[in-house]
Amino acid sequence: MCANPSALRQTVAVLALAAAGCATTRQGPVAWPAPPAKERIRLVRTYSSSADLESSFARFWRRLAGSDAAVALYHPVGVAVTPSGDLIAVTDQALGALFLFDLGANELRTVPKEVLGGPPLGIAIAGEAIWVVVPERRAALAFDRKGAPRASIELTDCDRPTGIAVDAEAGLAFVTDTSSTEGAGHSVHVHALQGGEHRLKFGEKGSQEGGLFFPTFIALSGGSVYVADTMNARVVEFTREGKFVRQFGERGDRFGQFDKPKGLAADSFGNLYVVDSFFSAIQIFNQDAKLLLFFGGPGDSPGFLANPAGVAIDGQNRIYVANGLNFRIEVYQLVNTSAADSQARGPAPAAN
Repeated sequence: MCANPSALRQTVAVLALAAAGCATTRQGPVAWPAPPAKERIRLVRTYSSSADLESSFARFWRRLAGSDAAVALYHPVGVAVTPSGDLIAVTDQALGALFLFDLGANELRTVPKEVLGGPPLGIAIAGEAIWVVVPERRAALAFDRKGAPRASIELTDCDRPTGIAVDAEAGLAFVTDTSSTEGAGHSVHVHALQGGEHRLKFGEKGSQEGGLFFPTFIALSGGSVYVADTMNARVVEFTREGKFVRQFGERGDRFGQFDKPKGLAADSFGNLYVVDSFFSAIQIFNQDAKLLLFFGGPGDSPGFLANPAGVAIDGQNRIYVANGLNFRIEVYQLVNTSAADSQARGPAPAAN
């Protein structure tokens, strides 16, 4: 039975093409929404440690040999994935490390805090480069899939750089400056990937139209830049040139509202996925900023979330979520969906 949709943090209800329902595990996978509505989001699996990449035979012999326990995530925050889904890159804020789940090689590699120069946060994959933001170092560092360093960009123009999105074709990195309560940052900086030249700054501190207050994660889709304006409880859209387009969302506990929006990613249909860390849920909006679907919800069983942050989507519309306090990455699959399904049909259900 679904919870009251007016309290998002107490519900796993969803709106999918104007049909509400709860996740179901009855006689099948964890999926949203519940029958009789058509299934749209299905949990595929989770990743938390090197053991997830081992065969049962290898795991048996490792344990028999008394070798060290598997290397495991502790508080994943950022996540990025290659288009093919063969490499999942994760930043772990508590351990201060970069985790590289190489699914092609069935191997987990890590880059420790000592190499990074501090705990990493934002992360993006562009071509062969894995870009990681290290706030304490005020830099974005690039690594290859083996974990070898390749390049760096100094971000001394930022008070506290946090999120990153990369346009490899244009050769640009878009970085959010989360700053601090008293800081003057709260903006987006654009740097050249080659040489790190500062190209552009947009957004300014405040709650006014186009203003930002503690922006965290950032995503590129089509010609737009989407910024999680976390403490203003909304998403702000800009052009690639930094011109304000629109903003949507507000503080509240109803469908389409947020408390602390963080991770952002777009699927192949151009729909935007917004992670809310406070409500431990993900809402999906179409290109008109209309709510299509709500999934996840608080819990510690597979598919459910506790303080999630980053999200990434691969070329097959598999959705990867950094599930912070559950110490793992959740992997979902978008199913039974076409471009036509991105058109919202009717309003969200009214609160009881």
